[in-house]
Amino acid sequence: MILFLDTADTKVWDQLSGTGYWAGITTNPLLLQRAGVACTLANLAALYDTAMALGYPTLHVQVFGDDWVQCGRDILALGPHTRVKIPAIERGFKAAHAIACPERTTFTAVYATGQVMAASAFGAAYCAPYYARLSEASGAAHADSAFSQMASAATHTQLLIASLRSVEQVADLAGRGFDCFALPPAIATAWTDPALALAAVDDFEMAARTQLPPL
Repeated sequence: MILFLDTADTKVWDQLSGTGYWAGITTNPLLLQRAGVACTLANLAALYDTAMALGYPTLHVQVFGDDWVQCGRDILALGPHTRVKIPAIERGFKAAHAIACPERTTFTAVYATGQVMAASAFGAAYCAPYYARLSEASGAAHADSAFSQMASAATHTQLLIASLRSVEQVADLAGRGFDCFALPPAIATAWTDPALALAAVDDFEMAARTQLPPL
């Protein structure tokens, strides 16, 4: 199982650091905007330093602007633990080919099996299909069928499932064999603390505090 934290909110990064199960953080311009962070190279450098200081193994940063090739190179130059995210469209594949670093490339904005096939042929480390967006646009049955096809097509790339709305959605996809997810804060901060588990912990602690006579 490979799990990424899908947010640019450093407060969430700090809250969930030290758990030991995150493979890294994924970001994009929309997530930066939601976190109130301007999409500049200087800000990205600061985010990289923060992620590394908190112990996250990698930071996936998406290209932006007019020159995706130079932007991608700049992202990779931030440090050895950056990964460059590039939309899986014609322009994106051309940029990725020019950057020529498939082992540090994540193709994103994936909605079709053909995009996965191209990413696999390219040998990209990750390819990120958007589950909830596809399901909401074309129906859950179509999305599930498409994701089954994508799984078969991803022979030389790791599917990184993004665009997720609930813990139940993640659990269902995991039950179908998917094992790599980008989790937004609403899921990442809740999914390991179900009410029954928290209640059990309270019971354990109460028992530990109970004073019993010596044996």
